[in-house]
Amino acid sequence: MAHLLGVNQFFADLADYCRRSGLGSPFSGAGRLEGEGLHSWRSEKSITEFYERKVTPDGYGCWYQGGQWLGFFLEHDMGTEPLGRVADKLDRYTTSGDRAFDRFDTARQLGGMVLIWVASRRREQGVRKVLQAKHSPVPVATAARDCGDPDGPAGEVWSVVTAEPARSRRVRLGELPNMIGGTTETGAPIVLSELPASSAAPSFGSDRFRDGLTDEMGQANRQELVLDEVHTTEPDTVDDTPYPAPGRTTQPWWKPLG
Repeated sequence: MAHLLGVNQFFADLADYCRRSGLGSPFSGAGRLEGEGLHSWRSEKSITEFYERKVTPDGYGCWYQGGQWLGFFLEHDMGTEPLGRVADKLDRYTTSGDRAFDRFDTARQLGGMVLIWVASRRREQGVRKVLQAKHSPVPVATAARDCGDPDGPAGEVWSVVTAEPARSRRVRLGELPNMIGGTTETGAPIVLSELPASSAAPSFGSDRFRDGLTDEMGQANRQELVLDEVHTTEPDTVDDTPYPAPGRTTQPWWKPLG
């Protein structure tokens, strides 16, 4: 229950920041984009079903700021799991497990980066060390709940996991696209679409993964704040067995700024 409440609090804090900051409604009556902030919020159950259980984040959101969309998968860390297990969760965002076909099959279909909301700044240091060792091609950023920023998760608390100091400095949530090489109009990191594809990659037999988002989901990200299925009871336990880890890769956004 504490984990579920923590996830809900994360998105509630983002929504509250939008309200306090006067960002208002994302669209005018004529359908023209006006506001900034949180445009979509999907529960663990909703986003897990959407990706057919290939990824199992604790939630999904889409943020708009400065003309840029940012889709993100939330991993809410309670500080109770071994650091290695926290890092291993990234493997599922990279491959479906059948690396004989395509080791980046899942990564290219994601509609966002990964955000890890860590219990404390001290634990965040350990989490970042094990994440660095993963060399995941999927952009990931961390922040600690005891950061002390009055804007909470919307504030200048996020640091991208990268070996390049200029890109790992703390930035606001809406500035993360600049740290990972930009995002598409659906909020997906551009670097994911640039990952090498295997000619033997199988078809999923579904358009659910087209460009990371269906047309319906992409439209929802821009037109409404979805507060669907915010449960008051603990959800069914999700199999947390990690998929086989991908081989060492170089993160494609590790290149000099400017």
